[in-house]
Parts: sequence; C-alpha cells; structure tokens
Amino acid sequence: MKLYDSLISNFKEIDLSKVLIYTCGPTVYDYIHIGNARPLILTDIIIRYLESMDIKYKYLLNITDIDDKIINKSLEKKISEEDYSKKFTKAFLEDLDFLNIKRPTAVVPISSKINEILFFIDNLVEKGFAYEKSGNVYFDISKWENDYGALSNQNIKNLNIGEKIKKDENKKNPQDFILWKKTEIGKKWLSKWGLGRPGWHTECAVLIDDFFKTSINIHVGGIDLKFPHHENERIQYIAKNLRELSDVWLHNGHLSLENIKMSKSLKNTILVRDYVKENGSNSLRFIFLNSNYKQPLNINQELIDYSKEWILKIEFMLKTINWSTRVGELILTNNTPIDDNFNSYKYLTKFKKFLNDDLNTPLVISLIDEMCKSINKQIKNKMLDSTYLKLKTILKTLGFSFEIKDLSNKDIDKIKKWREMISKKNFQKADKLRNELKEENII
Repeated sequence: MKLYDSLISNFKEIDLSKVLIYTCGPTVYDYIHIGNARPLILTDIIIRYLESMDIKYKYLLNITDIDDKIINKSLEKKISEEDYSKKFTKAFLEDLDFLNIKRPTAVVPISSKINEILFFIDNLVEKGFAYEKSGNVYFDISKWENDYGALSNQNIKNLNIGEKIKKDENKKNPQDFILWKKTEIGKKWLSKWGLGRPGWHTECAVLIDDFFKTSINIHVGGIDLKFPHHENERIQYIAKNLRELSDVWLHNGHLSLENIKMSKSLKNTILVRDYVKENGSNSLRFIFLNSNYKQPLNINQELIDYSKEWILKIEFMLKTINWSTRVGELILTNNTPIDDNFNSYKYLTKFKKFLNDDLNTPLVISLIDEMCKSINKQIKNKMLDSTYLKLKTILKTLGFSFEIKDLSNKDIDKIKKWREMISKKNFQKADKLRNELKEENII
C-alpha cells in the first residue's frame, strides 16, 4: 500500500505481513464532533482493508483522561475528574459504535500508564535530553535542533513564543515543552520531582513505546496536531529510542462548517451522535470517502443532502435485490461481468488498486457508481451477475452498513400479494401494501 508520509512529504510503500497502527484519540471532556471522527474513520478504512487482504494488524488508540479541560469541567460540574472522564470515555466508545467503527486492538486511558510515563521521563532526564526546574520537567530542544521541526517543516530558529508556545521562565529555551507539570489543582501523582501530572505531548510517545515495543508503521491524526503535538511526540520517542517513531505519518485535512474551520472554541461543531441521529452514519462515511483524506473538507447542507441521496440510492437497490430474488422476479447468478468485447470487469482488482494508491477513495466511490449503474440495468433485465456480490464486498470493506431485512415467509407472501395487486391494476390495494412494506423496512 502506497501512503503519503507527512515527514518526507512524499509517498512511501507499506508492504508487511503485520501492520502496527496508532491513532490519536480524544480528550474526554466533551462529546466528540464530526471533525474528531475523520481520523477515526480513516483508520477504520485502513484496518478493514487490511482484514480483507488477510493482513494482521495491531491498532492502538489512546484516551486523554488527564487534562486541564477535564479538571475545569469537573470543577464546574462539581464531580470528580475520574467520574467526569469516565462518562465521556463511555460516550466516545458509544460514538465509535454509532459510526460503525471497528474497535481498536486496545483503547488505553493515559491515567492507567502513569508509572510508564514516569519511567519514560526519567529515562530522558538521565540521558540529558530533559531537565527539572521547580518541580517541572522539560524536554531540552537544543539537544535535537537538527531533528526537531522536520515533521511540520519548520526551522527551530524561526519558532517564536506565540499562540502555541507558552512563555515559561523555568525553560532554558522558549521552544522546550513540559513533560511533567507541577500542579496544585486537580488530580496529581507523586514523582521524584514532586506532585504533578504528565504533559499532553508525552502520553502518545509513551503509549506507543509501551504497547508496541518497537517503531510503528502508520501514525494517524488530524493535520492540526502536526505541530506542536506530533512534533513533540516524535522527538521524545527518537530521544529515548534513537529510532524513528513511525514509517508513515498520515495526516487528514481539517473540517470546516459552512466555510468556517470547525472548532469547539468557536462553538461551530456538530456532535457525532447528533449527526448520526439526524443523517445516519453512512452519510458521514460517504462524505469523508468522497474526498481525498489529505484535503480540507467543507461541510454544508448541500453536501449532507447529496450524501443522503447517494446512500438511499444504494439502500433502495440492495433492498430491491433482496426481495425480488426471494420472490423469483430476479435471478442471481455467479456469472462474471463482461464488457461488449467479452473482457472481464475486474471490479475488485480496481478497488484494491485504488486503495493501494494512497487510499484513493473518491475513485472507489466512482467505481461503486459504475457498478450500481450496471446492476440497475441487470435488474430491469431480471438477471444479475456477480457484480452484486462484488459490490457487497466493497461496501463492507469500506465500513458501510445497510439494514437489509432477512425476509420471513410472511414477508414474502405480502410482497407476492403486492406484486399481484400491481399486475391486476388494483393500485389502491397495491399502494396500501407498498406502504406497509416500506414501514417494515422491506422495500
């Protein structure tokens, strides 16, 4: 599989019998929004595709349950940080299910890895890559000037104290970042440097180091995390292990809502659970797949409406095949689809080719449209070849989920009666039966 590596700004080939994947998970201080869902669905496509190819994988997702936002929210709500973070961790896992996302190999809350974090930080201090000052521990960027900034393509000398680098008199260099934070507020743990809690940038490096015991193959995350989070995560891992963290850094583009960048701070987000309730999970998956994962994506009502129309078109076709084959109006064969020159339509070969080419899902969507066009023609001719089965394979691999009812004898009798009423031109009774069948999710 060829993927675009943000570190080298070029494509890299991943051809392994087992793939190690890490994706940055949520900070559980609120429900996730659809922007947070983009890297999760991107990773879901990868692991589903690997499964379809019988390639093994290990996929780790973190949960940030130690954070200033959680502390502030729990104080505001007058409940413990632990109870607050557990509530939204549970909500996050529910949202994964709402989105039909396969559960990772492991989902690890960072609060369960404090000992590992302390060991990791102490290792960096002993090697001279981190230092303690007033109970805080900082990573010393000056020791890694030639490596730091490579991921985000920035020169360390041009980095100034600004929005993303807070001024701190304890730092040797303005760009140094905190690994262990002395704190008086919120939950804290005892370390050799005093009471405190871990810095955000350390947790991902520690989890990868602890879980995989080696470098990983694919690191997934949103483009907004590239600097400073991924940059800081990467440099810590390199400092401890003297090797690159990941073969490929896969970054998805950010989301906008009506041309304004989606952000919780701007309060212009759509919660995943609200979106799914209103539009269905297939709709959001289609929107993401119908655009290049690297590109920014603007969500608007026109796009949502289009996605729902596309999903309904597929669903209607699948339901039609389901009932019409059961009542004998459509014959399903295993014939290979061929063109006018008797050449085979190699749909699955094309599908794999597109996904292998940096997850070119827009071309896959075009391929599905082409297959549906062929299938609808075949439905009219009452004879269906293996295009249908191949389509189902592709839809499943992409993570689309359609509720196609397993028809009972009673359902089949009702369908036959409906078709009979149509043939007898008893349209009033036919319409009544049709409405009943629609309500029962059969047609």
